[in-house]
Amino acid sequence: MLFVTGQFLLFFLIVLVVHWSLPPRFRVWFLTLASLYFYASWSLLFTLHFLTVIGVNWSVVELWRTFRRNWMFYILQIANVLNLAFFKYFYFGADIIAGITGWSWLSQPTLVESHRMLGHEILLPLAISFYTFQIMSYGFDIFREKYTEKNSLLEVLLFKAFFPQLIAGPIMRSHELLPQIRRAWTEGLSLDENAFYKGIWLCFIGIIKKVFLADQLTVFLAPIMGAHDPTVYHPIYLWLAPVVFSAMVYADFSAYSDLARGFGLLMGFQVPVNFKAPLFFYSVSDFWRRWHITLSLWLRDYVYITLGGSRVGNARHYFNFILTFFLGGLWHGAAYTFMLWGTSVGVMLSLEAFLVSKGIPEWPASWWGRALRLLTTHLMFWPSAIFFMAPSWPWSIAVSSGMFNLKKWIDPTTLTPAHLETVAYCAIGVFFFHLFDEFQDRFRIVRRFEKWLIPLVSIVLLVALSQFTGGQKDFFYFQF
Repeated sequence: MLFVTGQFLLFFLIVLVVHWSLPPRFRVWFLTLASLYFYASWSLLFTLHFLTVIGVNWSVVELWRTFRRNWMFYILQIANVLNLAFFKYFYFGADIIAGITGWSWLSQPTLVESHRMLGHEILLPLAISFYTFQIMSYGFDIFREKYTEKNSLLEVLLFKAFFPQLIAGPIMRSHELLPQIRRAWTEGLSLDENAFYKGIWLCFIGIIKKVFLADQLTVFLAPIMGAHDPTVYHPIYLWLAPVVFSAMVYADFSAYSDLARGFGLLMGFQVPVNFKAPLFFYSVSDFWRRWHITLSLWLRDYVYITLGGSRVGNARHYFNFILTFFLGGLWHGAAYTFMLWGTSVGVMLSLEAFLVSKGIPEWPASWWGRALRLLTTHLMFWPSAIFFMAPSWPWSIAVSSGMFNLKKWIDPTTLTPAHLETVAYCAIGVFFFHLFDEFQDRFRIVRRFEKWLIPLVSIVLLVALSQFTGGQKDFFYFQF
């Protein structure tokens, strides 16, 4: 069920009405069943797998609480990683072995086709990357005694299955959601007027970002990303492509996060912010303080700090950055392009840490220092983003070389992509929402008029949505 469909709207309205109609002691049960139905609408078989993962994690953590045998915890986390690796990296790993040994039958295309014909192709369970990280953080927090409350299996099940954030986050921590679930169980959550209106606004914002910005930017990107030889386009558009792609992913992914927060608020739950004007970044470090915040914090707390963080020598510190983001890249997808992208991010963060250690501030005080910082940051960042968006390794190499091909800059035969006007109007929309992210307090004046603005915006949205007949597109991060 996609968030921006009539099917989901009907599902959510039924859940919302029943949720607030039930006595508090029944709401956790109901939301758990509703969340499992939401996931099972995609696959019943993988829902059973999902339940098994949660049940095993809860059981082993409870055993660890009782016996305090650390090997239990380590085996559990190894099992979580292996479970994710099997579904996400099996074919990629086989392809690597094929490249080393020359065994063509292990190459990814051949093996996938063989398994498909035999009827046992390994499919990627929906949201496995997100729910694996979230259930692992539950175990880590208890093991490190950062979260000490004892929760029932039902509470942990809802913690992981809570449908607004189940598929693509935000990745919520134990201390963020489990206490709210406990209050819903014991005292009952409340919905005040402010939370209700804020939830509605977040839903409106999410729909606008997804349908009118993200889905439209894909119209510009599709021909470039689908080109067998992308260098037929002028280099300026090869530079523009990763910027537009990042704007598209921002609009798409932050739309999902806004909808998750809005649906959560309407049911009495607080879901954390996941984006804060990320394309206003002035350094790569600043970008990761603004982009996919819950993943950045997860990588920091459970990978980077575990490796030693900055509490080690300089060389090890830089290695920790590189390894952390190499794993972050691999988390996004089983491809060499993601591995290279993650490694490049780690290298850029290491370079910034090195400059800071030499007394060069991340954001200089002088205007020329800031201009130089912005120029160097963007000259490094956008070519690296090519590897994140690349549909294939040859495509990424072609675009990377084309961006810096001086002859192509004066070649009159290069092409101009269509739908530049779409990029222009979407850029205005993305810029507006960045201003909203960055300066939310200055937009609060709008809320004085929300009692009549919300019905008006609802009507305008319904009319506008009826004009878009291009089909429904999945959220970009569903593939992870």
